[in-house]
Amino acid sequence: MTFALVLSLLALVGAPDDLARRAEALVRQVFPDAEAVEVRDLVLTDALVARVEALARARVKERLVTFYTARKGGVVLGHLVLHAHVVRTKRETLSIAFEPDGRLRKVTVLAFLEPPEYRPPERWLAQLDGKGPDDRLTVGQDLAPISGATLTARGIAEESRWLLQALKLAAGGGAP
Repeated sequence: MTFALVLSLLALVGAPDDLARRAEALVRQVFPDAEAVEVRDLVLTDALVARVEALARARVKERLVTFYTARKGGVVLGHLVLHAHVVRTKRETLSIAFEPDGRLRKVTVLAFLEPPEYRPPERWLAQLDGKGPDDRLTVGQDLAPISGATLTARGIAEESRWLLQALKLAAGGGAP
């Protein structure tokens, strides 16, 4: 079992303070120069959900998104979101890191409860790096399909698309 999987499973049973500490540790792994980590909850209203869905071409299933912003000397190093969704019948937990300008920095699978053959390889996840809210992120067009793991690929692409748009809209068009 990987450290990330253990961390994710412990987060499910830990107290809220434990979850916050674990999330901050993940942010510091992705942004090692961070001096401070700020937590910002974004509650998506009906109007914002409709806008995000239209822009992202993806269904928003969660109305609360927590952005963790890494800063150094007041300068934003980037943002991170921890997000879980159902792939087929079981959950997958992702860490989605964003550059200060809102582009994807790195998508990491923290927990994957589906059979291992459906798990996306790191090489596939790496094709998301650098993609922004204006990229289509469509499996089979912009992103290579994963043979035998179509639902996984589509799920990650959809989650990435709507979270890119939520981040963009959170600050009126820019990153929060």
